[in-house]
Amino acid sequence: MSIKVARRSSGDFAGLIKEIEQPQVKAVIYFFSVEYERLEVHRALKRAFPQASCIGASMLGGWCTGGAVEKGLVAMSLSSDEVAEAFIALQEGVKQDPALAARKLIEDLKRKSGHRTFDPNSYLGILFFDGLCYGEEIVRRFTFEKGFNLNLVGGAAADEFTFTKTLVSADETCSADGVAVLLMKMNIPFYCNHYVHCIPTATSFVITKADPVKRIVWEIEGQEAATYYAKATGLASPDAITMAHLAQNPLGIVMGDTVYVRSQVGPIEGGGLQFYCYLDEQTRVHLLRRGDIIAHAQKTLEDVGRYLPNVQGALLFNCAFRYLELQELKKVSDFNRVFEHLSFAGFNTYGEEFVTHHNQTLTAVFFGG
Repeated sequence: MSIKVARRSSGDFAGLIKEIEQPQVKAVIYFFSVEYERLEVHRALKRAFPQASCIGASMLGGWCTGGAVEKGLVAMSLSSDEVAEAFIALQEGVKQDPALAARKLIEDLKRKSGHRTFDPNSYLGILFFDGLCYGEEIVRRFTFEKGFNLNLVGGAAADEFTFTKTLVSADETCSADGVAVLLMKMNIPFYCNHYVHCIPTATSFVITKADPVKRIVWEIEGQEAATYYAKATGLASPDAITMAHLAQNPLGIVMGDTVYVRSQVGPIEGGGLQFYCYLDEQTRVHLLRRGDIIAHAQKTLEDVGRYLPNVQGALLFNCAFRYLELQELKKVSDFNRVFEHLSFAGFNTYGEEFVTHHNQTLTAVFFGG
């Protein structure tokens, strides 16, 4: 038995299922284009693997050993060799109250797992939630939950940049307003981390007025945020700000050698800047510049090799803005090839999760032998 992955650019569920089929499948993790909702991917996979815990999220393109997928379906199966036990739960209502949904989900997972103590060296959680909700509250609830000390990694579900509907699924339930977690007791070693290829510049400034709950920055250094950002990045006015410009000029919080990117949605009425992640007042942020995303991916594997020998597989949660960059540079296939010697799968997200809620980041879990 092993980690098995497959991909399709069509609704060929039967062929994909055959490729990931193996004895004693314990978990199935999958990613699908949002228009596949009508095909009920979640039901097809649960019917094929009734004894497994199956979790999925809608994607903006997927990654797989056999090649990147622009639209379609990507899946991974883990057997009893890799996973000793698996517990899954889904809770709805994340748009209205993400913290409450997360609390209910945690209670459900604790109940299903018998209120046990979680050893972070043995337990791994895969987290997906609606990409159109305020996911920071979900991640914060998990991070500070007493007695829930484990590695939790994942991504926010995506659509095709329409920002109209994103989906998460757990077993036979699929939701456009949900959060799902697959909790696994692992039989193999694993390693989680987050990776940022953007590099801090010497330019930094302080957020002086913000509404963190709504992910809005109103003022930077006491000036209208959109105007300040435009001038700081070489534009005459906020009217010149485009999605491409935002992707090329993100902001980030720098803590030592670690960068936490805060990507912007763009200017809003009233002169503010809408972000994909919250920023508090009095936070110092740096203007970032792009590094070499392919070279950085290769260094990612070097980093993993120092902590986890005999890497055999991986799950990758890659920001949608990074995907746009790879498309712009015509390096989508190059990025996929960095990992193709592994049994790996992944998707492009509306936010990446590991310890906190990230933007323009790759979060990942790597599996040892």
